[in-house]
Amino acid sequence: MMSGMKFIRRNGIKALLVFVGISVMGIVAQRYLAASPSEPTKVDFRPGVEVDHPRRAAVVQRLETNATLEAFEDTDLFAKVSGYLSDVRVDIGDHVKAGQVLAVISVPELEDELAEDEAQLDSKQRSLETAQRQIEHNKANVALQDVTLKRQEVLFTSRNIAPQDLDVARANADIAKADVGVAEANLSFAAAQVKLAAATVERVKTLINYEQIVAPFDGVLARRLVNRGDLVQAATSTRTTPLFTVQRIDTIRVFCDVPENDVPHLHIGDPAIVKPYGLEGKPFVGTVTRFSFSLDPATRNMRTEIDLPNPEERLYPGMYAEVSLEMNRHPDALTVPSAAVGTDSAGNFVYTVTDNQIARLAIKIGLTDNGRTEVTAGLSKDTPVVTTFRGAPSPGTAVQPSPVRQNS
Repeated sequence: MMSGMKFIRRNGIKALLVFVGISVMGIVAQRYLAASPSEPTKVDFRPGVEVDHPRRAAVVQRLETNATLEAFEDTDLFAKVSGYLSDVRVDIGDHVKAGQVLAVISVPELEDELAEDEAQLDSKQRSLETAQRQIEHNKANVALQDVTLKRQEVLFTSRNIAPQDLDVARANADIAKADVGVAEANLSFAAAQVKLAAATVERVKTLINYEQIVAPFDGVLARRLVNRGDLVQAATSTRTTPLFTVQRIDTIRVFCDVPENDVPHLHIGDPAIVKPYGLEGKPFVGTVTRFSFSLDPATRNMRTEIDLPNPEERLYPGMYAEVSLEMNRHPDALTVPSAAVGTDSAGNFVYTVTDNQIARLAIKIGLTDNGRTEVTAGLSKDTPVVTTFRGAPSPGTAVQPSPVRQNS
């Protein structure tokens, strides 16, 4: 009896499982049939292309070039007189002021020469004073002889003197006048001698002033090539070794060369960004200060300078830098992605989509900056443009256009 009950239970379970399985299969079959269309789905084989509308943006013509930094002023100081250095008061890296004494050259013989020349000047001045007094004496004698001659002429008219006495009076008057002429010549000579002696004294004083080597402007001592006790020679064509080099670095000159093709677009005041190599931090911003107005025949480049204030003295002469010049700016240009612009023998063009077909559109372009190209003619802001012409379907091909993603 128990065995019969077990048999009935097992058969019931099997029957239930079979029923559940059949039900599940029915449901799946119904869903499959419901999901399957009565007709086959049409597949769209048109290639997809990304399109974008032209945008207004600022574009700039930039020139990236290398540059060299130099001191605003750089001068070598030479000895003007020969002698021994008795004092050297500065060393490299020292900041100096205009007129500051950097070194002293000892030339004792110049002091002796000055004393001798001053004595000569004093002697010449006394000779000049003597000549002045002599001419005054001679002029007084001329006046006396003129009076005497007039008296003799009156006496001769009244026949109170002989003709010979009148002739003597006339001769004395002529001699007195001639003496005045000689005295005036002596005065001019004495005056010239005084000027010569004074010039000699001033020359020696100037040479004595050259005993002090002074800074010509505020700056930094870049080189010192002498020591105390050195014998220095006055600079000549065969002696060109300087004593010191002084550089003005409160303002730095940045030298760069602009190629011939970019020269017509260069203007004074164009923005310039200077990035010295090896110097961390923000780049230095300046403007084009000057250029040479002539091209180097060997390189066809034009030397261009940018002055940068250097109050913190972070910039050093001799540094190498990268310069970016903004030579031409169009603030509200109609632009498309540079990859969208193609060029062939017919000119520049872009691909656009008209009635879901690729069409070629001829355009004129201007500046290219930051991945976008200025379109100056042939395109409106409402025309969708294929974002890249390379690999795009040929004109007349049916396509599926899709707007470009904003972050692309």
